[in-house]
Amino acid sequence: MERLIALHSRLQLTITIVIAVGVLWALVIAWRNRGGMQPLSGILQLLIMAQAAIGLPLLWQADLARMALHLIYGVVAVALIPATALAVRDRPVRVVGLSYAGILLMLLIVVARLYETGG
Repeated sequence: MERLIALHSRLQLTITIVIAVGVLWALVIAWRNRGGMQPLSGILQLLIMAQAAIGLPLLWQADLARMALHLIYGVVAVALIPATALAVRDRPVRVVGLSYAGILLMLLIVVARLYETGG
C-alpha cells in the first residue's frame, strides 16, 4: 500500500508540470492562432484518470468524511478536460487556446487543492 501512496503523490507532481506546460502551450496557440490542444489534453486526461484509479484503492483505508472534499475535487479534475473539449468544439483556434489556458489554470488550482485535502 505504501507504493500506491508514493505513486499517487508523485503522479500529482507530474500532473502539475503537465498542466503548467499546457497553460503555456495554450497561450502559444492563442497567440499564433494555429495549432491544437488534442495531444496534450489527451495525455493530461490519461494522467488524471490514472491518478484517480490509483486513488480508489487508497480510499478504502481513508476516513470518507474527511476525504469528501478530496473526492469532489477529484471528480471536477476528471471532468474538466472533456467538458472543455466539448465546449470549444468548432470554435476559432484563438478561442480554443484561450479557453484551454483558462481551464488549465483552474485545473492547476483544483490540483493544488487536491494536494491540500489529501491524506
